[in-house]
Amino acid sequence: MLHLLKFACLAGWLLPQMANALSVRTLAFDLPADKVNLSIRPEASEKAVELEVRVNQFGEPATLAPGAYVAESTTFKLPAKFVLPENGSGSFLLLVLPKSDGGCFILPVADDPGHFRKGDRFVVNATAEDLAIRIHTRKYLLKPGHSAYYRLPPPPMPENRIEVEMRRQIDGRWLAFNSTYWPLSPNLRSIVMIYPDPNTGRPRVRSLADRAREPELKTP
Repeated sequence: MLHLLKFACLAGWLLPQMANALSVRTLAFDLPADKVNLSIRPEASEKAVELEVRVNQFGEPATLAPGAYVAESTTFKLPAKFVLPENGSGSFLLLVLPKSDGGCFILPVADDPGHFRKGDRFVVNATAEDLAIRIHTRKYLLKPGHSAYYRLPPPPMPENRIEVEMRRQIDGRWLAFNSTYWPLSPNLRSIVMIYPDPNTGRPRVRSLADRAREPELKTP
């Protein structure tokens, strides 16, 4: 009976933790090395989770509870702090952004598989400024620290690609800092991250294809 009571108490403590668990993956495009190890722990705890960050790759999924975290690494100066919100998505990208002072900034971005469809571009503004984005004939304003899902126009398009332009505001004028073409890829989804260059502070643009997650099959 005592063992049953202990199990019931343990289950009662674990179930809420499991219900609130979030899936996280790391992602970085500029790092001091090809691989960086992060030690991530809750602010009120000494128990840490080790995560590996690689250049131009997604990290292996890990499970964390919502809350405030401290990330430390022998590669970066000083710890970085970030917060995983309790409400919202159950899946997050942890964008690891090196800073010019030798530290790093970690930006959690909701990565909701239900919103990210095949053919989509998931654009993240990891800069500290407003960005104007034109995709074909549509124009968007992306606020700092925000992200958005963009559905590309259906074909036919000339040469199966679409014109994209990005602008930032300098001295009251919107000036282009990136002009390119995106291929129409109906079977792929891509994450596009706009972040400050650790050396110049100017916005840089990097993208990485990510397989669309198929919906789970429900057994009758």
